[in-house]
Amino acid sequence: MNFVNNQENRVFFFLDFMPQKQGSGASLRFYSNVRAYLDLGYKPEVIQVASHPDESSPSEDLRGAEWTRVIEPPTPASLMGRVMFRAGIPTQAAVSYYREKHLLAYREVQKRIKQEPNALFHLEGEFIASVLPWLPRGTRSIWSLHDLPSTVLAATTRIACETESRSPTVSERRELRFARRFEKHMAKYASLVLCIADYDCIRLREWGCRAVEYFPLSIPDEPEDRTREWAPNGRLRLLHLGSISHLPSYRSLEFLFERVWPNLPPELLDRISLDVVGTVNSENGRSQKILNLANRFSNVAFHGYVPDVAPYYRNADLQIVASTDATGLRTRTIESFAYGLPVLSTAIGARGIAGLKAGDHFLMANDADEFVEQLSGILNSPESLHNLSMRAKDFYRQNQSRSVVAANLGGFLKKYFGM
Repeated sequence: MNFVNNQENRVFFFLDFMPQKQGSGASLRFYSNVRAYLDLGYKPEVIQVASHPDESSPSEDLRGAEWTRVIEPPTPASLMGRVMFRAGIPTQAAVSYYREKHLLAYREVQKRIKQEPNALFHLEGEFIASVLPWLPRGTRSIWSLHDLPSTVLAATTRIACETESRSPTVSERRELRFARRFEKHMAKYASLVLCIADYDCIRLREWGCRAVEYFPLSIPDEPEDRTREWAPNGRLRLLHLGSISHLPSYRSLEFLFERVWPNLPPELLDRISLDVVGTVNSENGRSQKILNLANRFSNVAFHGYVPDVAPYYRNADLQIVASTDATGLRTRTIESFAYGLPVLSTAIGARGIAGLKAGDHFLMANDADEFVEQLSGILNSPESLHNLSMRAKDFYRQNQSRSVVAANLGGFLKKYFGM
């Protein structure tokens, strides 16, 4: 990789928790973006804005950045903020009520704008980007968009209503209305929006935003190619990643255990094992439901949080992504591709990855019968996994690799900021 000395161009990079080599999609996205700046020769100052201290620290390979922590309890929301929020009017007081750390983030961004008004201000996620409407005109800002708040909120509310057999409450409808209004308001003020999902690019452009680009993440450790034995002894080893109470993972596992597993013929079920890797909180209602559903099946193992997921990627034949509601599993698919592990996913689970083609880069199934058909086909022809693995790995190298992500960021910085 060619490095260019860009350290004279100042970059302030704001986030609310530390980038990690393993964990949530957001923490991996933070990691990928910080590393892309470093690979381009910048030395960003990364500012963590949080209400509570944590034990996290930046990875050794990100130490080329400057690291600043701003840890303070949130400022109490005002009565006016509550009134404006309930009225659905996105004033700064209302946003402070809705996003408790908003004023802290706003103070830290403003402080650096006064110091270096011509610097670049990279704002990770929707909480940090909530400062956008109140920044001085002409501020060079980037909103790194993970998921639009209304998308996540609508899905969470829908699942809660289904689980409790009720309609949305007044407060839930009010919050969704505010989220939809405010995210459009935010988008008007960003100099550039970088979307991890291609459909968010389309949506923002429909709102009239023109400085919008698709910008995927790369994986912290990009493993070398290695020889695999597919489905040894005629057994198919499935992997499912993600905290089981996290909305997309919960929907995926719920669908598997309610719809797919009961429809698997006994002779097929006997040749399949499923490793579920991700935090298990047995006191959480969604987690408890998944554990109860899985109790009926002897071929399912829950491993909880593991410090290193690489062995699970290496020892599996197929990652299964069965989400039927919301998104958020793109990271797992991209990570699988980097490891050369084929993926069987619903269309919703794979949604947002630009250029991805079912049957070419991954296998797709959208109902129980299709999942049974795909799993049966793989067991009958396990050698097909090798070619699928190679195509998936090539897709990652061409579209999400470290060098591609850094080159894309460099192109955007030149196009929009002349950097």
